[in-house]
Amino acid sequence: MLSVFFIYSFLQEVIMPVEEEEYELVPMSPMRRMEKRLDRVEKGSVSGETVKELMDIVRTNQRIVDELVRINTETMAKIGELNAAVTQAVGKIDEFLSKVEIAGEAEEEQKPEQAAQAVPSDVEKRLDRLEKRINSLLLSAVAKNKLSAMRMQRKPFAPMSRPA
Repeated sequence: MLSVFFIYSFLQEVIMPVEEEEYELVPMSPMRRMEKRLDRVEKGSVSGETVKELMDIVRTNQRIVDELVRINTETMAKIGELNAAVTQAVGKIDEFLSKVEIAGEAEEEQKPEQAAQAVPSDVEKRLDRLEKRINSLLLSAVAKNKLSAMRMQRKPFAPMSRPA
């Protein structure tokens, strides 16, 4: 998870404008333990136990620093791999776009008559079916509107009164 953050922050620096704020992901549990121990040391007196706790704090701090260095090294390696992959992808996209441009130029050179003949009959059949569907939908919508208008025009049936 930590390496994803570093890759994201690296990409932000490369692609997006640099912001003034910096963020880091650091495991908080070792730091919380160190803070508690420091509080105990500050409250207590200097003794053999205090020195042992200070040494333990220094060791914990060194482990955290070592882990951050290891993670940073791994992140830099992965960013290098990512850079190579992005360069490769850009090359493939450029190649694809050049092929699209060549195909577009070839189509422009065709005569308009050839272009009209190039439309396959399947496309024409699909267009005819689509036109029929649209017409039937429109007719059914008009019929529904007329039916609802007729219902609105009906007056409620008045009950007959009996002669007294």
